[in-house]
Amino acid sequence: MVEIVTSRFGPLEILDENVLTFQAGLIGFSQHTRFSLLGGERGLGYEWLQSLDDGNIAFVVVQPGLIKPDYHIEIQDDALHDIEFQEGDDVVVLSIVTVPPDEPEKATVNLQGPLVINATRNRGKQIILNESFPIRYPLHSAKPEVEQEVKNPAQTAVNT
Repeated sequence: MVEIVTSRFGPLEILDENVLTFQAGLIGFSQHTRFSLLGGERGLGYEWLQSLDDGNIAFVVVQPGLIKPDYHIEIQDDALHDIEFQEGDDVVVLSIVTVPPDEPEKATVNLQGPLVINATRNRGKQIILNESFPIRYPLHSAKPEVEQEVKNPAQTAVNT
């Protein structure tokens, strides 16, 4: 069990099976390798990705297909290797939401650098896509509850 005092949620006790490991951390936060999703089912709707290495660091995350219904990505083999993917594993793709202080209506979603999470093995990686997606896609463009497709050329489709 991991115990941490957070600035947003106060003291938390996170079961070991709910600790996500990002071996390389996140872009700009490489020293933060342990996280937990708070506030809902993995991969559904809005959640918080809370750092377990620093209680002051937490990100709002969302399934990008809920925001941009035609969002389809290919997960490269090296990323699948890094998250220890095996056939049958549950892979979730999330995007980080940026909410400017005092201007929540200007919130954006990073579609260029999604988080790929192997929910079965609790391993994650932030990837940079070769496709041209915006880093600051307006959150208010959202269309609710649309499935998202994830393709890997070396495997059959991995659906989130």
